[in-house]
Amino acid sequence: MKKEEIIAYLTDKQKLTAKVQDLRHDLFVVQQQSDAVQNKYKKHRNILLIVILIAAFMAADVRLLGILIVVLIGGYVALRVKRSSAQGELNGQMDQIKQKIANEQAQPAYVAGLQDFPQKFYSYWIIDRLIHLVKENRATTLQEAFNVAENQDFQNDQLALQQQNLAVAESTNSAAKVSAAANIFTAMNTRK
Repeated sequence: MKKEEIIAYLTDKQKLTAKVQDLRHDLFVVQQQSDAVQNKYKKHRNILLIVILIAAFMAADVRLLGILIVVLIGGYVALRVKRSSAQGELNGQMDQIKQKIANEQAQPAYVAGLQDFPQKFYSYWIIDRLIHLVKENRATTLQEAFNVAENQDFQNDQLALQQQNLAVAESTNSAAKVSAAANIFTAMNTRK
């Protein structure tokens, strides 16, 4: 196939995956909202627990302490109910989007597009990368584009592993420095 034919072929495949990609983006947005609700709840819960502890230590009268604790526990329950309802709505939205994704992936056109295309590369953004590889003349055939994309994925995975190993090494180095300082301090104290 010529360059223009490959680009046209990939563009057709990309159009078949566009709706699924849009739905995956919608799912990502709803999951972000769900995470935000969780974080907001955790923050409010922690503030409430701190207030309960402060009230427990500062209250001189047992009845006042009891009233404060009942009010704060009521606030905690209300907060929990509010979070559960918000989380329930978001979970319902996520289930609907997942169902829409499954329906789109079951469409005959989507399935037919998958027949002559590797499943590993059958997503909107990967096909977009393949198109750019062909347009930039980094790949002259479709197979070459697949190989270059796979090689890029491998290199990205290796880079991520290197960064992870570097973070572990830095953490170990930091812990070793703290341990060395503590050992020096201990040695100085035991010498006296």
